[in-house]
Amino acid sequence: MSASQQFDDHLLPLWEEKSLTTPAFVYDEAAVTNKLELLAKVRERCGCQILYSVKALSFSSLLNTIADHVDGFSASSLFECRLAREVLGEKGSIHVTSPGLSLSAIQDIANISDYLSFNSSSQWQRCKSHVERLNCGLRVNPELSFVKDDRFDPCRDYSKLGIPLSQLATLWRQQPETFAGISGIHIHTNSESENFRELEQTINKVKNALEDFMPGLDWINLGGGYLFDNTQQLDVLCSIASGLKQQNGLDVFFEPGNAIVNQAGYLVATVIDLFDSGGKTIAVLDTTVNHLPEVFEYQYKPVVLQECADGAYSYRLAGASCLSGDLFGDYCFADKLQVGSRIIFANTGAYMLVKANMFNGINLPAIYSLNSSNELRLQKEYDYGYYRSRW
Repeated sequence: MSASQQFDDHLLPLWEEKSLTTPAFVYDEAAVTNKLELLAKVRERCGCQILYSVKALSFSSLLNTIADHVDGFSASSLFECRLAREVLGEKGSIHVTSPGLSLSAIQDIANISDYLSFNSSSQWQRCKSHVERLNCGLRVNPELSFVKDDRFDPCRDYSKLGIPLSQLATLWRQQPETFAGISGIHIHTNSESENFRELEQTINKVKNALEDFMPGLDWINLGGGYLFDNTQQLDVLCSIASGLKQQNGLDVFFEPGNAIVNQAGYLVATVIDLFDSGGKTIAVLDTTVNHLPEVFEYQYKPVVLQECADGAYSYRLAGASCLSGDLFGDYCFADKLQVGSRIIFANTGAYMLVKANMFNGINLPAIYSLNSSNELRLQKEYDYGYYRSRW
């Protein structure tokens, strides 16, 4: 196996620890804090305030770890908002935006959050009398797309996410009184991009379109959708934030989710059956794509740590449910799999556990943390009582 395919010592417990019950979702605390330390340098350099986007992974013990390293959380629903406040207490701010907030939810959110970005002018008009204590803003669709797949593109044609920039600029000029009480804007516009120049282009377009109104604003939320692994990648973000603070006098927020937790998450499974099907060996695992639902939704092949491209043994990894499409893909291994062999899926931290379901009555993965001392700690287990109580 190549060096890139070998296990790091830090991950050995995921396949050697016999007490680890599978299927198991494991999050690596060190990987999370490493990303947060990179973001701390952004805060120090340019004063950009860092929020964690709760929707990516909302497990409470992990949120407690993250809370010590960020300025607050961003949320998209009342329940996320309540969880964020429970974790943060009074030590951080909560920022909320959603295309679907009912009046009753708005009233409850107003009692526990600090910033609320309205998704449309009509949402603002309908709800503004209930949120007088909040810093209110508008989510803006800059109408500038960088995402090729419409399913992930917040700026797609006829998007439901935010007020189109051209429409907002016109309304603001024609009916400025409509936006009395608005103190900021929110512009989450990308997905899994490593190119912060795209954010720079977006900001420039927004500033040009709203140049008459920028002096009246107090803050801007840059959203998330960007990935990073080193400080160099964040140089452009620092430049953007510094410019907005110095030239426009704005408080600047950045709210990554995926970038913080995705590489820190692993799903550990065990082979429970092996058989030949028309000349291909099927390895059935004790997990299912319903534990990694984006694999099925978006039809991509997840990373397996033990995979060896030129390995002599080929298998189709399959999930344990009766869904015929419950498949992870075809993989080669250097060593022959046996019943009892462990399989580790990497990069499963974001948008997997929060979407996982119990289709077919298959239990959810147990949740473990892996600390910097290579100790696995069980955080949560599910059982039949949890499954039964859902119905």
